[in-house]
Amino acid sequence: MEAMSEFDAIVVGAGPAGTSAAIKMASSGMNVLLVERADPPGTKNVSGGVLWGNDLEKIIPGWEKQAPYERVVESKAVGFLTRDSLINIDFRSRRLAEKATGHIVLRARLDQWLARKAREAGAMVISGVTVERVAVQDGVVKGVEQGGDLITSDVVILAEGANPRVAIDSGLRPPLRDEDVAIGVKEIIKLGEEKINERFNLRGKSGFAGEYVLGFLPEGVKAGGFLYTNKDTVSLGVVVSMKDLRKNGSTYSFDIIEEFAEHPYIAPMIEGGKVEEYSAHLVQEGGIQGVPKLYGNGYMIAGDAAGFSFSNGLVLQGMNYAIASGIAAAETAIEAKSKNNFSEEALAAYRERLMNSFVLRDLLDFRGIQGVTWSDTVHRVIPRVMEGVFEQLFTEDSQPKKHISRIVMDALSRSGMKTSDAIIEGYRMMRRM
Repeated sequence: MEAMSEFDAIVVGAGPAGTSAAIKMASSGMNVLLVERADPPGTKNVSGGVLWGNDLEKIIPGWEKQAPYERVVESKAVGFLTRDSLINIDFRSRRLAEKATGHIVLRARLDQWLARKAREAGAMVISGVTVERVAVQDGVVKGVEQGGDLITSDVVILAEGANPRVAIDSGLRPPLRDEDVAIGVKEIIKLGEEKINERFNLRGKSGFAGEYVLGFLPEGVKAGGFLYTNKDTVSLGVVVSMKDLRKNGSTYSFDIIEEFAEHPYIAPMIEGGKVEEYSAHLVQEGGIQGVPKLYGNGYMIAGDAAGFSFSNGLVLQGMNYAIASGIAAAETAIEAKSKNNFSEEALAAYRERLMNSFVLRDLLDFRGIQGVTWSDTVHRVIPRVMEGVFEQLFTEDSQPKKHISRIVMDALSRSGMKTSDAIIEGYRMMRRM
């Protein structure tokens, strides 16, 4: 007779995906172990800082009244930076704040709060412990191994983040490719609440979230930047193409964040601030092509470990995909326990749940979007063309005025792109975005 497992489920990783899975399963009465290598949870994470959506409401009703978020997004900006200019689309709306769909968070605080909620739900939470690999017997995952010890469970949910070493070392997913990930570098800059409100034209809990294309970097390197207002600090960082960094060989991510911070239209927003934290981490960027096999006999993979993040150049999201996938994995585990069946066939319901949610549907609908967001057109051509157009529009030189169509064609010509190529490329981008 086979011995009973020590736990119904073991979750590896106490980020939003792992804690959401643990909360859901523990709330249903399952015996859950949540293991996190950081101590406390959240200290090894680099996040853009905006939690979009209300997925937490499914497992923590009224979570907004309890969670340690910093501000609610009222102002959302998308900008293109050249060496001398900032071309910014800045959308400000009271409706954004009223709907409260975007919450600016500091992951070190949010993850610790989520881990406490998992403990309150009944899960056993252990931090500061690194799981080495999953334990496999006769092709079935039976638990995890750490320091020579085996901890058994009926199912293991791997939610270990963007660098999923356990899944890779256990042979449950292939190694990461350069095109699957980018390097994220972030600084937390202390400014003070009053100064932030003044500089970003904010009041109360209202916050600013901005993402930027860094169109002024050395040829061959592409990166995006972000700047989010916390209560009394600012989160500033960059996401740099791993493929470009490796190919370039002479540019480093820490140089790029300094160039971003020193840009003439970014520097005034953080002037006088003191850097309190500096961190770097991998960021998932592979889209649907980077999603591995999501389940097997006795295991499921969720969150960043599964490649669940989304960016179309205007919207950058990850935490809501992590939470939704963690909940889907938990619901699948609960159903599997009710039938005492944790086989690959039974856990296939996990993928069905993801297909019925926005998680996999978004990645499939936006297949190939990385060809837009990391293209030379977005990072090189568009910033220069927009700069040229607005310079001509807003400069008075006592010369006859040109129609906008002529100004655009002149700017395209200076960028080296043919008008016909621009039309084709624009159509291709719009279809993918």
